[in-house]
Parts: sequence; C-alpha cells; structure tokens
Amino acid sequence: MSPRPTLWTLPRPFRRALVVVAHPDDAEFGAAGTIARWVQDGTEVSYVVLTDGAAGSSDPAMTRERLAPLRMAEQRAACAELGVEDVTFLGHPDGYLQPTVELRREVAAQIRRHRPEAVVTINPEMRWTSRGTVNHPDHRVAGDLVLHAINPAASRRLWDPSLLEEGLAPWDVSELWMMSFGEGPHHVDVTATFGRKVAAIRRHASQLGERDPGARMRERAAERGREVGVELSEAFTVLRFRDLEG
Repeated sequence: MSPRPTLWTLPRPFRRALVVVAHPDDAEFGAAGTIARWVQDGTEVSYVVLTDGAAGSSDPAMTRERLAPLRMAEQRAACAELGVEDVTFLGHPDGYLQPTVELRREVAAQIRRHRPEAVVTINPEMRWTSRGTVNHPDHRVAGDLVLHAINPAASRRLWDPSLLEEGLAPWDVSELWMMSFGEGPHHVDVTATFGRKVAAIRRHASQLGERDPGARMRERAAERGREVGVELSEAFTVLRFRDLEG
C-alpha cells in the first residue's frame, strides 16, 4: 500500500540545502517551487550539476561542444529566477554517468564542502513514470551517488582520509528529499512560488523548443495539490535522519 499523501511542514527553515542533479533543468522540473520557497524563507541553497548536459538536443545542427556551455548558461539563468547564486558544474559527459567510487567521492566532497541540512536529488528507485516514460539512467545514478555519499562517503571520517587532508570534515545530512517528477507522498505547498518555477523552466530554452510548459506544469501541480488540500504542490519522498536542532 502506498503511503497516504501528507503536506510536509518543517519545525524551522533549513539553514543550508544542496541540490544534486544529473542535468541542467532536472531540478527546475522536479523541485523549483520548493527551492524558491526555501530561498524565500532564508535557506542558503546551492546546486551541483553532475553532467555537462551536452546530449540534450534533437536539433541535427547542434553539437555537444556548442550545447554544453549553452546549457550551463541556461542553468545559471534558471537559478537566478529562484534566488540561487551558487552553482557547481562537475562536467561529466551527459548520458554516461556511472556510480563509480571516484564520482561518489566528488559528490561526498560537495556535501562536506556545503554542509547542508537537506539534500535534494532524484529518486533512484524511479525507473519509469506513471505516464509511461522511461526515467533517464543518469537520473538514477545521480540519486544512487547521493545515497552512497550520505552513507558512508560524506559522513564517515575514515572512508577516504584524503578528504580530511583537503580540509573537508565529515558531515551528516539531516534530511534527504528525493523527487520523482510529480510523484511521492510528501507534498510542499508551492502555490505562492509556482510562477517562479515556471519562469525558471522557461530559461531552459534549448530543451523547450516551441513548447511552453506553464499550463501543463500547473495542471500537474494542481493534481498533486488536490491530494493534500492546497492549490498547487510538489511531491517528494523524504527521509529524515535526525531532528533539526533549534
């Protein structure tokens, strides 16, 4: 039996949150309303994008070399719409992510560096959606890397002592928020920040073509919102590892 949808509330805003995704635009489609709300509430939000996004085009005239810097610029513009200033691009080839120990170390280093109370990523269990689409393998790998980093790579002192030598002390994340692009039992009311979500998505022009996603995104957010009695919501699977201190 699936968990009953609930409206998620926090005892206080997160001080710091880290968004770890595979591609530019992943976070905007899955969590931008929530991210904008957190920023509005005073949370310091940073992004880590694992790939260069260079495979995300069906235009026969486009090349990977041209697309990668374009998508980085689009991601920065989208973050600006949400109030996020700190974006790190690890630059791995789009479409080829693997959950290697080396990449796990990179993600763990970012968690140790940013010291977030909450991490947002993609649910690695989602192999396909209820709409009949196959989830990109890079998405699943991104989620797995975050899980591997939270325990043990970011939190265990001796997992890789060279991280200590770089001044990166272990860090325990308090909450993990996994997005499944509209599915999940824990909902956030994004009615007040939904416009910023759409504005951020529109910054990813290379991915939209002639499409305007606003109406369809609102329809999906309204479907989720009805499940918890609000106008518009985003859904996640949330793991709480420890209570937030005061």
